[in-house]
Amino acid sequence: LFSYDDVYRGYSNDPMVLNPVTELEAYLNDPIRFNFSEYWCRSELNQLKKLVVRVGSVQASSAPVERIFSCAGLILSSRRTRLTEQLFKD
Repeated sequence: LFSYDDVYRGYSNDPMVLNPVTELEAYLNDPIRFNFSEYWCRSELNQLKKLVVRVGSVQASSAPVERIFSCAGLILSSRRTRLTEQLFKD
């Protein structure tokens, strides 16, 4: 989820800038929150905030899901008779 460069850029000589590991520890040590969006809007954990925005965002379209189902239909089909259901699951 983080590239090497993203993690490396997170380290700084400035004591006010937290690296990703420190941010994760700070988040995990905070008490449980119930208002997810409000917390992340006000959060100063910048590296984690980037991750939350990237992972927690709702897709605006169903096209990616439809492409996955379409590809799966081509993999397990009557044209591919040697591919058994058990082999497909493994």
